[in-house]
Amino acid sequence: MGNKKCLFFVLALILILLTGCNAKKEEKMKIGLLPISDALPFYVAAEKGYFKAEGVNVELIRFESAVERDSAIGAGEIDGAVGDILAVAALYNSGAPAKIVSISLGETGKEGRFAILSSPGSGIARPEQLKNVPVAISTNSIIEYMTDNLLLGQGLQQGEIIKEAIPKIPVRFNLLLEDKIKAACLPDPMAAMAESKGARLVIDDTATNLSQTVIYFRTGYIDSNSQSITKCLKAYARAAREINENPSAYVDLLVEKAGVPREALTVFTMDHYPVPQMPTKEQVDKVVEWMFEKNLIKKQFSYGELTRSDLIPAK
Repeated sequence: MGNKKCLFFVLALILILLTGCNAKKEEKMKIGLLPISDALPFYVAAEKGYFKAEGVNVELIRFESAVERDSAIGAGEIDGAVGDILAVAALYNSGAPAKIVSISLGETGKEGRFAILSSPGSGIARPEQLKNVPVAISTNSIIEYMTDNLLLGQGLQQGEIIKEAIPKIPVRFNLLLEDKIKAACLPDPMAAMAESKGARLVIDDTATNLSQTVIYFRTGYIDSNSQSITKCLKAYARAAREINENPSAYVDLLVEKAGVPREALTVFTMDHYPVPQMPTKEQVDKVVEWMFEKNLIKKQFSYGELTRSDLIPAK
């Protein structure tokens, strides 16, 4: 009888351990990040143990390109990501729907700035001087979206906006400074670095706030893990507040994890990170309309299709 009891307890213990392991595996949340400053609060939350404190098991996975990141989320290899509204609409269009649960940067135009700059020797100082002048961009991207909207907003016609495809930001940056191209659209901190090295700022979006970086998750994952996402955003908010209160404490992490060149920090002020909140309907609709006009998506997806506003944690 004693041996039977012992065997029973051993089997029960094994069952408990296996159940615990399976639960832990199911709870893991995989988030894809590019080496950009927008991702810093996620790295701070992980390093400080804020995700763990909220009871959510988050794994941060680095990708070197947006294509790799969104291929992974489309295949279900990751659950969420930091990217832009264009990425979310493109995923929805491809049959792998995802929803925005918060902005990451872009509460104001000073966060996540994009700028069109002219080369040191071009003599171009005003937007109207870019009429029929090639502007280096990456096509079908937030960079092209920003270029179109910044220049259309200054009175140029669509046919007067000429774009030259140079996808890689470092290449675009170097060609601009070498006067091998006359103009380029760049995001900070590379835009700030280019200006400090002699490029001329023609126009940026600080006054118009055209761009938002967003946090988004697969729709299927949201449906079964909504509480975990809210816990994740709560930990993220805690990290964002800490960065805003003492940004100098996170410079090394910004360089190591977010891929910001240390040299850039001499001319680039670290972004203010807003607490979780939704992009406006106008901001989302504007991107969707642009994508539809360029035949990048098959229909104009609604704000409700691309967002999930009820996961924001209470302040």
